[in-house]
Amino acid sequence: MEPNVIEAGPNQSIVLYVSDDTGSMVDPAAIWGWVGNHAKELSAQGWRIVSATVMPMRQMGTAGNIFFQSGGQFATQLTVAVVYAK
Repeated sequence: MEPNVIEAGPNQSIVLYVSDDTGSMVDPAAIWGWVGNHAKELSAQGWRIVSATVMPMRQMGTAGNIFFQSGGQFATQLTVAVVYAK
């Protein structure tokens, strides 16, 4: 994942981390591990995490959804948005 940095005022940035869509269920440990490693790099420059959120970008349904059953979806791609401040 390549971080997409958006300046959000003095000493504040929003960083978007968009996972690849592999068609498989998203691995939260891998995604948050990547975000954590990048946050560690940024902390050496004086940045710290203020808040974070996740936005599903693509979801896949299971065969049960064909028959109008709910609850059978999983995310195959997502974006993690992290606000950093200095």
